[in-house]
Amino acid sequence: MPNKLARGRGSFFKPCECRRPSGCAHLCTIRFRNTRGEQSEESGFPTQDAAIERLTGLCTARRTTPWTITEQR
Repeated sequence: MPNKLARGRGSFFKPCECRRPSGCAHLCTIRFRNTRGEQSEESGFPTQDAAIERLTGLCTARRTTPWTITEQR
């Protein structure tokens, strides 16, 4: 069962020019804000579900990271 992303959590996409991107064999890329608030990208996810799982984990880590640790980085 795929996870659903809340608005503002990030996005996932395939950077290919295929006619049907959901059925092609290219890898997914995710775009998100890291703990410093900077935009970042990661690629290499074989399925959309894997990309969503990674985004969900990153968002959870961002919410649970204390501000003092973020400021030290």
